[in-house]
Amino acid sequence: MPINFDCKSSRIALIDIDLGGKNTMNLPEISEIIRIFEDSIEKELDLKAILIKSSNPDFFATGPEIKDIAGLDKDGARHYIRVLNTMVKHIAESPVPVICAVKGSVSGTGLDIVSSCDFRLAEKKSVFADFSSKFGILSPSYLSLRLSFLIGVQRACEMILSSKIYSAGDLYRFNYLTDLFNIEEFDKGIGDFLNGFKELSADSLRLKKRIFVDLWKNYLKNNLFPIEEIFSELLKDGKDWKESASNFRGGTL
Repeated sequence: MPINFDCKSSRIALIDIDLGGKNTMNLPEISEIIRIFEDSIEKELDLKAILIKSSNPDFFATGPEIKDIAGLDKDGARHYIRVLNTMVKHIAESPVPVICAVKGSVSGTGLDIVSSCDFRLAEKKSVFADFSSKFGILSPSYLSLRLSFLIGVQRACEMILSSKIYSAGDLYRFNYLTDLFNIEEFDKGIGDFLNGFKELSADSLRLKKRIFVDLWKNYLKNNLFPIEEIFSELLKDGKDWKESASNFRGGTL
């Protein structure tokens, strides 16, 4: 099942992750989101906002299965990082606001997607986690920086080092989530939020979004760290990672 794209509804674009299973995001799925941004969204000059959602009630999106990245060598790891961070860049630096509507579990690449959005709306029973420490690696994206940018270094440190599963309520208290809805209010809450953007000026939204894009770029520029080297080193030499890879038992980031 695909990642669906629609841009017909009142100048609001829709990206719907509908992959089945755990909505596992591997390189082909990540590349498809990149293609949607490059071939469609960036050419739609009348857009006012983008909604990213999932048709799966149990999983918004998760990272790759351990078996799918266990065989990466140094070059393969660098390629994976480049593709993942290209997707993150497109979402975070989109010319118009990006809103995600979250139901179910979010981890791995799903956490990258949600963190890259401008507004994060969630059903109250949703859960969030970064499992990379559990498997002996580091998230290969700029997730550490993005979370530090959004919720502060201490909270980001807690999430990334602990591999703890957080409730939507936890992350709302962290100021990570914009709003929470009960399941029976979820669709209406998302619709009402989007309707607010339909009344706004597209030109004004684009100009103001550029301010926050520049703010994020400046944060990146002043907080660089060698994520590619750390990720590829752990894949190559990490004893815990090698044990995880040999005994993955269906583990998913």
